[in-house]
Amino acid sequence: MAQGIGPRVRSVLLSAAVGAALLLPLVATAANSPDGTWVGQMKSADGEDFEVTLVLDGMGTTWSGKLSDPYMGEVALQDLKVTATRISFTFRPANVPFPANFSGSYLAAGDRITGTFSMRGSSRFVKFERSAQSLTAGPSAPEEPAAPVRVRHDYRFALTARAGWWPALHLVKDENYNINNLTAAALNFDGAVKWSVLDEFTMYARYYRGGQAFTDDDARLAAFAETGLSGESYLALDGWEIGLTGYLGDVMMRNSRFNPYVTAAAGMVDWELGESGRGTEVIVLERNALEGSDPAVMFGIGTEYELSPRAALEFEWAWRYFLTEDEDLWPDPDNSWSNTHAWNLSLGLTWGF
Repeated sequence: MAQGIGPRVRSVLLSAAVGAALLLPLVATAANSPDGTWVGQMKSADGEDFEVTLVLDGMGTTWSGKLSDPYMGEVALQDLKVTATRISFTFRPANVPFPANFSGSYLAAGDRITGTFSMRGSSRFVKFERSAQSLTAGPSAPEEPAAPVRVRHDYRFALTARAGWWPALHLVKDENYNINNLTAAALNFDGAVKWSVLDEFTMYARYYRGGQAFTDDDARLAAFAETGLSGESYLALDGWEIGLTGYLGDVMMRNSRFNPYVTAAAGMVDWELGESGRGTEVIVLERNALEGSDPAVMFGIGTEYELSPRAALEFEWAWRYFLTEDEDLWPDPDNSWSNTHAWNLSLGLTWGF
């Protein structure tokens, strides 16, 4: 190194030299272009290890590049010339009055760049190895186009008709059964009009004609025999609800015909407890008929199964909660009359238009 070169210039020359450590074993097939990122380890004038990075970007006769290290920062390459075997360029770090030059070769068989940095009569031999993070070992392969987003509801509106089985759900305290805890499963029906706000989000309005049968356990019915309650009694639960459904198929099973969802709804229910079936004389408890119109809510999970672009089967499991309790009319809900719960297992068909 010439004595007239100052510490800053010596640092620039050191930052351009690269050690021989190979960072990533390459496959047997050599790259056919110097395009990519090249790195090396070397020591500064203070004996500290640092990394130098050379980036070459281009093909044919059009190339650009940059050189960087922790001391000089990043500089653009000037007069960059690249052929199948030769590479040359100049660069000028900030606050340095004269440029440095590089002249070297690209060895395709070994996939490495070697050459000499020179500055005002001083020179240093360097060898670059391809970076482990370099994504290019030759011309980049064209990217595959992204798969189009799947449309599951190729319609704005739809109609759904379903049959449902409502198993009874009882909340019993200390084996103390009130009337609501004596219900049994029954078959029910409902229909809905749906609006697909988005492919993954639907609003609906539903009407259901449902109810609960009663147990045939005479021992438990005996406590309410004087009201006329029996195994033939029927709790009619007919109502409407407004609901929302969020579909998860594109997240959980993008390529499947199944389209899982979560749903919730709220509305009103008209209910009455018939003595011997739907539409029969209403049972009276504590001088008040067991009938009313009250809020109801529903939460459920389910899935669609696509039959065609406009038709799908629907399977759903939901919890229904009817606020039939009224302590002003029936003041002892734990022993007489309270809110009503039911599961809802349904199967239906949706048709879009």
